[in-house]
Amino acid sequence: MDLQKNISDWLKTLKGWQTELAYLILTKKIEDSDIADIVKMVKSNAKFENKDFPNIVNSKNEKQIKLLSIESIQNIESLAPRNSLKFEKDKNLIVIYGSNGSGKSGYTKIIKKISGKPRAKDLKSNVFNPNPDGKCVIKYSIDNVEQEKEWIITENPISDLKTIDVFDTTTGNSYIEEANSVAYTPRCVKLFEELSSHFAVVQEKLEQEKSKLTKVLPNIPNEYATTTIAKLYNGLKKEHTEQLLANILTWDEEKEQSRLGVEKRLKEKYPAKTAQEKRRQKTEIDKIIKEISDAYSQINSDAIIEINTLRADAVSKRKISQDSVQIVANKSELQGVGSQVWKALWEAARTFSFQEAYENIDYPNVDNEAKCVLCHQQLNNDAKERLLSFESFVKGKLENEATEAERKYKESIDKLPITINKETLSTKSNAANLNEDWLNSLVAIWAQIEIATNSIKQNIDFTIDTKFITDNIDILKSISLQIEKDVIQLEDDAKEFDREKSTKELLELNANKWCSEQKEQILKEIERLKQCADFDNWISQCKTHSITAKTNEVSQIAITEEYIKRFNSELLALNANKIKVELIKERAAKGTVTHSLKLKGINGYKPSDILSEGEHRIIALSAFFADVIGGNNTNPFIFDDPISSLDQQYEEKIVERLVELSKTRQVIVFTHRLSLLGQLNEKCSSNEIQIVGIRNEHWGAGEIGDTPLFAKKTEAVLKNIKNDRIAKAKKIFNESGSEEYYPYGKALCSDIRILVERIVEIDFLADVIQRYRRAVNTMGKVEKLAKIKKEDCDLINDFMTRYSCYEHSQPSESPVEIPQPVALEKDIDKLLIWLTEFNNRKI
Repeated sequence: MDLQKNISDWLKTLKGWQTELAYLILTKKIEDSDIADIVKMVKSNAKFENKDFPNIVNSKNEKQIKLLSIESIQNIESLAPRNSLKFEKDKNLIVIYGSNGSGKSGYTKIIKKISGKPRAKDLKSNVFNPNPDGKCVIKYSIDNVEQEKEWIITENPISDLKTIDVFDTTTGNSYIEEANSVAYTPRCVKLFEELSSHFAVVQEKLEQEKSKLTKVLPNIPNEYATTTIAKLYNGLKKEHTEQLLANILTWDEEKEQSRLGVEKRLKEKYPAKTAQEKRRQKTEIDKIIKEISDAYSQINSDAIIEINTLRADAVSKRKISQDSVQIVANKSELQGVGSQVWKALWEAARTFSFQEAYENIDYPNVDNEAKCVLCHQQLNNDAKERLLSFESFVKGKLENEATEAERKYKESIDKLPITINKETLSTKSNAANLNEDWLNSLVAIWAQIEIATNSIKQNIDFTIDTKFITDNIDILKSISLQIEKDVIQLEDDAKEFDREKSTKELLELNANKWCSEQKEQILKEIERLKQCADFDNWISQCKTHSITAKTNEVSQIAITEEYIKRFNSELLALNANKIKVELIKERAAKGTVTHSLKLKGINGYKPSDILSEGEHRIIALSAFFADVIGGNNTNPFIFDDPISSLDQQYEEKIVERLVELSKTRQVIVFTHRLSLLGQLNEKCSSNEIQIVGIRNEHWGAGEIGDTPLFAKKTEAVLKNIKNDRIAKAKKIFNESGSEEYYPYGKALCSDIRILVERIVEIDFLADVIQRYRRAVNTMGKVEKLAKIKKEDCDLINDFMTRYSCYEHSQPSESPVEIPQPVALEKDIDKLLIWLTEFNNRKI
């Protein structure tokens, strides 16, 4: 199967944001901003821009990590070393040896915690010196570039060190008793794990946003709980619109009046009597309306225009009349114009002109061709004007018009309203059952009417609040109308009234009014429900069922088959293949595949129920090795007493495996087993292994000490004794004397005796046999025994005899004195010369 194409094609069948997320995982480190962009894609249902996926199948090589030191430990567990635990950079196999309680587990816990391993226990502050600020300094290298990090026990693991693998009892038990995901997942499968992980992040972001869509809709009061309005209110859905909810969202004056009407009806005990009282009230209100309306009609703008027009007409016509007499007199060139004789002559001339000269044409005819009917001369302009003015004068029309205009104007003034005083208005207001505010309004209205009347009479400009007057008239009319409706209702109620039905109606109306006041919140709630539905849809896209199914398909090829193959290979390499266990794949969940150990052909029992402690440990180590070497990297391995409960056979196989692993990566072993230390030391040359001793001092555990004597090469120990320890012994002897020198010299003698024993094992007997080692190694070694001469045996016997006495109680009569430093130095030189000659001796 072409996994690259298979997975690429499958990814492109997903939602746009899911495919984009997969592309980002394969091409970069996902950051918060990327998640924010993905969330936007989810919401917008954006499509994936067609891009080629990088290599999905092959994992990239990890950078090489090495631990360099654990320093400056403060208040972590019982650790309190004064010296740093340092790991030599040029040696891959490092053994930290110490007895029980020396601090090995403390160091292992630190490494497990800083690397973020599963089941890493939280580090505690020293229980005898509680302090939350436990910390240490971790030095490490990444591709030979040194790094340093001060790490506090409450902090997160150090991300650079996440590839470190740690094997301890807890880890071993987890392989036996639990289903585990593989430590190093192939890139093609890790993609699904990361997809699932980031799906969860996207889901969390969406759920966080959804959680902010808090409901602000208040609970409907209990008194309305039985209404149809309440049922609708409590059952709001995203499908509801403002139009569908118009019944509960709107509240107008009509509904309010209806509500008040029902409320009044329920309060009214004697509707017939109240109807009569209201009719009387309405009559009084109508009177007030009529008085104000009539008065206002006399002073409103239309009335003022009409009065002003009449006044202007009267003034104008009176002036015309007065001016006409003067004009006639001024225009006449003869005396007696306007006299009776003149008027008779004028009337005769008019009759002649209208009946004879200019038949049916009003006199005087002043057309261009007209002539004077008396003198028959052509009329010039002056003559025409004069004739017209004479005619007007003769008829007396102007005077009559002036008199009539003045009469009309006077009548309009006489009709102006008469002011009603406050006392009268108070009486009228009380009769109409109007309150004090209405009385004040009526007083204000009539005050304005009075101002208007006086201003009109005095012919001066004035301003009144027309809107105030008309609005109040309209309000009074609406009151009158409502009273009329109330009266009709009261009269009906006096005949028949269903109180129970009206009580329910009032409750519905009150609920309606309350809901209408929550309109904004209701619309917000509908919008919230819509948004919540959107979020539910988006969140549902974060389910990982399809990823899990695809993970199963791909992992079967890329993980399970390879993992099982490695596990079986490890069983064979550790000589544990006779143990009837097998590695099987469990059901995948959320993109993660897990495997567990089962007994072959047996159901109902766990391996831990059947296996011995030794079998338990060797199987756990096999699973661990098969798991952690699956990654394409050279990450460090940490082992805490790996051979616990193992017999000699399994122990030797583990030693071989650890040495093999150290050829490609840093392997750090914490142990209290001398046999393991000895075997590891034996399997490696001095430039391949570092041995560190740790101990528990009175100030705390984890103190770094000298490498145990039995773990060193004999020649190197001899040189160390000569150059360092004897030099120190000389100084003590010379400066402080024999008494101060005694314990130091006695310890030197004891170590020389132990060293002679090591020389017998390693050099004299050619390492054919060793204490703490099961095997007898003869290949390439046994022939070296032929080098042994009697003189060699005598030398060994001499040293063993002389230096053994210091290990035993001395007789008080003749105690054996501790040799002086010079004598010890002489013996060491003798051993060095002999050892060099013996090792170089030809067979």
